[in-house]
Amino acid sequence: MDSQTRVFVDTTSSFYPDDREDFTIGEMRDNYDALCAHFARPFPAGVTAHDRLIGDVPLRHYSISDNPPARLVYIHGGGFVVGGLDSHDDICAGICADTGFDVIAVDYRLAPEHKHPAALDDCVAAVDAIHAEGDTPVVVAGDSAGGWLAAMTGLARPSIITGQVLIYPMLGGALNKGSYVDCADVPLLSTEQVAFYWETYFECPLDRTALTPPMALDVSPSPRTVMIAAECDPLMSDTPDYAEKLSAAGVEVEFTIEEGLPHGYLRARYSVERARQSFTRITDAVSRMAGVA
Repeated sequence: MDSQTRVFVDTTSSFYPDDREDFTIGEMRDNYDALCAHFARPFPAGVTAHDRLIGDVPLRHYSISDNPPARLVYIHGGGFVVGGLDSHDDICAGICADTGFDVIAVDYRLAPEHKHPAALDDCVAAVDAIHAEGDTPVVVAGDSAGGWLAAMTGLARPSIITGQVLIYPMLGGALNKGSYVDCADVPLLSTEQVAFYWETYFECPLDRTALTPPMALDVSPSPRTVMIAAECDPLMSDTPDYAEKLSAAGVEVEFTIEEGLPHGYLRARYSVERARQSFTRITDAVSRMAGVA
């Protein structure tokens, strides 16, 4: 990590005291919300947003044009446990500004109150509704656990999603090898925390030696895919491994591993040059996945 990144890591870590393993779910959410608020920035010029419902699923709809060339459904990270419409508010606004797309953020139900497949059902319902509202391309994107939900939504609705962009995603790799071992205790996300999130979202205990969905599924229905991984992240191995699986299934795929960046670096795009450059690659990928770049 360079010096800019280390400052970001230190600042982020300050929101998580050493005893956070003993936090209640409510305390975890409060700390995450405070972290997100600290790094939040005003919307870029011209971007507006309004909240609405699709069925029982809250959405936040970002616009910068009356005639957007495409629509992006964005699924936030947070281990299926934390986050919501406010946690990724300025990130979604930034994607809207850089692409000119309408961006629709999904406030899916969180675990442990709502176990699998509640969050996935909400994301699929949102994609169905957004697709039905117009005839411009629909792209899906998500970060971390939101990357898992995006990939699973892509498998569920390949005929209506033109492409997917997965940002430092959880994709179901075995937790006893690769970056899950090499980066087990890096800052901002540990392998133990990944295990906690999986076991909180699913009803069954986690077999750390086994592949889980979508890594364990037939991925041939997936839409074309771009993945962006963080090098200093236990999830890193999932990206090249899943890219190999997609390619073997005949799915068009490309991936980048962002050197020296940690999990959650989207919030660093204003203070870390590497993160800023990666955000540009992400928004460029969103445009390409819609076929308008």
